[in-house]
Amino acid sequence: MRSALGPLSDLLVDDAVVEIMLNADGAVWIDRVGVGMTKTPIRMQPGDAERLLRLVASEMSVELTSASPSLSAKLPPPWGARVQASIPPIVDAPTFALRKPARIVFSLDDYEERGILTGSERTALELAIDTSQNILVGGGTGSGKTTFANALLKAVAERTEDRVLLIEDTPELQCAADNKIQILVQPKAHTWRDAVQAAMRYRPDRIIVGEVRDGSALELLKAWNTGHPGGLATIHANDTRAMLDRLCQLIEEIVYPAPRALVAQTVHLCVHIRRDKSHPAGRSISGIDRVLGLTPAGAWTLEPICKEGRT
Repeated sequence: MRSALGPLSDLLVDDAVVEIMLNADGAVWIDRVGVGMTKTPIRMQPGDAERLLRLVASEMSVELTSASPSLSAKLPPPWGARVQASIPPIVDAPTFALRKPARIVFSLDDYEERGILTGSERTALELAIDTSQNILVGGGTGSGKTTFANALLKAVAERTEDRVLLIEDTPELQCAADNKIQILVQPKAHTWRDAVQAAMRYRPDRIIVGEVRDGSALELLKAWNTGHPGGLATIHANDTRAMLDRLCQLIEEIVYPAPRALVAQTVHLCVHIRRDKSHPAGRSISGIDRVLGLTPAGAWTLEPICKEGRT
């Protein structure tokens, strides 16, 4: 495997590199902490890339062929990076994105020092953790949701003695809590819904979900609302209001219509993070809103956290 990785090996052990991407033209791009996405001088030939991907598929005991040309897998130890890849005929040449587990865990203080969070926002987040509020972190792909979630988990570990249960499909969440358990989802053997339902039997104080992505959102909502407050989850969405809409859409995979009043009652704080080329850190917080409830017409009632010093 190491020889097949070739020049990618150095990138995989560089803690500042969080993602490595190969395009069909053979160019290798990286996403580096504090810098963003940049093109490297590295190029991979189609044959070398396909050989690497077939090795990964073999390690996971799955097929990668022209009849099954998409791969979702994980690099074996010591790398552990999440792999999403495609080969012809659905692409012109092999492509992949290697998402590395976070090795650098930033604190909320770091986010404030870098100007991503204001002082009042950091204080509000710490208060939400101290009072066991449920926090939803949203953003687009590569926006830094997981990295920010790890900063919140660092605060949980430092400020509480709670038992933390983490659910994810690829180990990316980092939590230094002494009392924790980590459950990995296996799509065919142990689904997201299975994992969330089983979580409550592990006697957690806080249930953390790497990404809400299907009807398990309903089970998570129930868990957070029945004796397991202080939860944290990430979700793909364009802003704080859309995060709640997206949560409802996922719930409606199981039950229709979604219980909007229950969502408004259970999710206390929405944090939205985005890529921002104009910001020195390459990321910015586009909104932190308290969820106050619903209007008589059923719209979300949100209250922005003070953004002193922010334009």
